[in-house]
Amino acid sequence: MKKLIIIVVVIVLALGFSSCNQDSSDTLAQKEIRDLLYSISTDFNLNQISPILDHLHLDYLHKGKIGHHFNIDWLNYMNRFSLLDIEVLYIEIEGAKAVAHTKNTFRSAYETEVHNEPEDNGEISYFYRDNGVWYIYGNQQWAKKGVQRALPYVAKQ
Repeated sequence: MKKLIIIVVVIVLALGFSSCNQDSSDTLAQKEIRDLLYSISTDFNLNQISPILDHLHLDYLHKGKIGHHFNIDWLNYMNRFSLLDIEVLYIEIEGAKAVAHTKNTFRSAYETEVHNEPEDNGEISYFYRDNGVWYIYGNQQWAKKGVQRALPYVAKQ
């Protein structure tokens, strides 16, 4: 009877520690994605596209657009706006994929444009972890199908 109690306690403790590891790895992943988004905002504000493109995965695909289109779109944003502020609301993580829900505010002397992501566009909302590094990955869909939902994206692995 005493051995049974010890075995049960060991199993409970092992399960507890394994769930703590998952929480800490999710927390670390969220921090890494927040840092990546902060880096994008900083590079945008410095008018530097190359460091932003360094965060793009080679297989980037978002609503039918590949990395080349991303480059053109973000150069256009840089021509229109001088500042980008990214407020991270929350991040969903499932394995090697993640979706960041953000409020992106683009500003210039003449106009302000706010994107609630990923609902409005989602260009920098979908991430994939490749060889220990998070990259902007896109929603991996060839066609725009209206508003993209985060959970169906995360469920596909």
